[in-house]
Amino acid sequence: MSEYKEFFNKHPVFRLDEYFEAIQRNRKTAYNNLMINYISKGKVKSIIRGLYAVVPPGIDPDNFQVDEILIASKLVKNSVLAFHTALEVLGYCHSVLSNYYYYFPYAKRNIKINNTQYTRVKTPKRLQSNSYELQGFQKQMYHGVNITLTNPERTFIDCINRPDYAGGIEEVYRSIEKYPYLDFDRIFKYLALFKSKVLYSRVGFFLEQHQKQFFVDDYILKQIMENIPSSVVYFNNKRKNGKLVKRWNLIVPKTVIEKRWKEFQD
Repeated sequence: MSEYKEFFNKHPVFRLDEYFEAIQRNRKTAYNNLMINYISKGKVKSIIRGLYAVVPPGIDPDNFQVDEILIASKLVKNSVLAFHTALEVLGYCHSVLSNYYYYFPYAKRNIKINNTQYTRVKTPKRLQSNSYELQGFQKQMYHGVNITLTNPERTFIDCINRPDYAGGIEEVYRSIEKYPYLDFDRIFKYLALFKSKVLYSRVGFFLEQHQKQFFVDDYILKQIMENIPSSVVYFNNKRKNGKLVKRWNLIVPKTVIEKRWKEFQD
């Protein structure tokens, strides 16, 4: 098997820098081979500048729909899929969105490809100095490709913190409720990393609502409660009116308390 075919077999979607690193030729030769022998013959398809997809045999490249999650995982080097996209890869999302999210240390404009939005979220500075494992990132095979994404507990924390990146609070609830369990040691670790008292309140409220489902002991709720803010905060970043849940110093929309999703729009 040629080095080109071996690379394409392992990289259904790839960046040009990955291609150059793998093909042991000078860049001009490697680039010309890509253009002349693969792209011009419909074997490889250009997605955007510097990003390509291998076209399966017998498929018209113009009609070939490239997997959006693979695109999101390759838009930047060391991309970390997050928020609703992580829920989708983990298999817990309630709905499929046309927006895909990934972490990267630096902010940059969003990208739109074929009416699909790809949103880059800047990794919080206080977390950047930690290792992937400490930040709550994990490797997972997806369509034969080893991609990086936030683990279930980090995804839970992220989505409760920023439901606007997860399809809204209804989508967050319905997705997280599909989890078989939660690792509370991890949850406490990530809460400590974020250092947000508001986040403690939101997580505490959610866990209390789902105390039976996730077997949340009272001592866990007590530990979380020790870190909530002394003043009243909002469950929703948009500060919508709601009911004060004194136990958590949290104003929560009644529809969230009662889970009346058909009447709730985030």
